Amino acid sequence: MGDLTALPVLALAVLLVLPGWRRSAGRGWIVAFLATLALFMALLALPPPLPGARWNWSGGLLALMGVSWIAALLARRGVLPWSAMGFTWQQRPGSWRAALVVSALVLSINVLVTNLSDFRLQAVPLETWLYQATLPGLVEECVFRGVLLAMLDRAFTGRRLVLGASVGWGGVVVTLVFVSMHGVSAGTLLSVLPAAVLYLWLRVHTGSLLAPVLVHNLWNLSVYLAHL
Repeated sequence: MGDLTALPVLALAVLLVLPGWRRSAGRGWIVAFLATLALFMALLALPPPLPGARWNWSGGLLALMGVSWIAALLARRGVLPWSAMGFTWQQRPGSWRAALVVSALVLSINVLVTNLSDFRLQAVPLETWLYQATLPGLVEECVFRGVLLAMLDRAFTGRRLVLGASVGWGGVVVTLVFVSMHGVSAGTLLSVLPAAVLYLWLRVHTGSLLAPVLVHNLWNLSVYLAHL
């Protein structure tokens, strides 16, 4: 989760949210967004990896706990309901059919494209399968398409309808920041950007984080499967 240092990612985030500073009602949410993003990245890098672990389980869980604490404060004060952050089991009526079709189509295309690569994995450790099936989707969706997106949706009120989902500038910012945390390269743009767009669309279309979390983890697993 993140190949760049925190400073360039935060700098990009600041540049992307600057247009919202002209609107006084959105300034508080912009500050909250930047502070939460900074906290997430700091906590992600803070603890040492668990002994013998290949993946950053401890950092991911600690970062999730920190951002969840901020979300709980906002929800308790009645400023930002849990449902507005996507923490709900309820799905928008009729949204699941389109979500399933679009997810299956995009995942299939990604597997086919990935299979065209000559790179092949000889073996994948059990820990990798367990990690990719659980933590990245849970942590990154709750943080980016959950708390951070909800904050920016308060800062930027304009919306455009994209395949039945009302997407604003906040969604664009969250997507670009998310991609930048995975590194800036042609490979990142081809692999992470389409996935990030899919997760954003699922979150907005269904009104819940359930589909983005599940599809995110399925995407990660499908990449490993395609390289075997």
